[in-house]
Amino acid sequence: MSAQTIYNDLKEGDNKKFWAYAQELAEFRRKKDKVKEKVTIDFSDKETVQQQVWEYLLQQTADGNAASGKELSRQLGLGEAERDIIIQMVDFVNAYQDNNTTTKA
Repeated sequence: MSAQTIYNDLKEGDNKKFWAYAQELAEFRRKKDKVKEKVTIDFSDKETVQQQVWEYLLQQTADGNAASGKELSRQLGLGEAERDIIIQMVDFVNAYQDNNTTTKA
């Protein structure tokens, strides 16, 4: 439908017609706001891609997405110090010599 056709229709219309056009226009604007712009990404530039992913995850986290927050903290290495493995040397060579009461005959 052309702009001229809409204009002529509105000139002859009443409040019901105005309301119908207003609802249709509002619906188009709502749908337009929902559509996100397509972002072109150069995947060969890993630093930029990583930054964009982190920004996206941060936005999702701000919107209440807990999984995005967990993934963001994993990618940034937050909390890894708490999960470090502690390796402790234990000498078992003399373990059964002095204090072993179950192996004595």
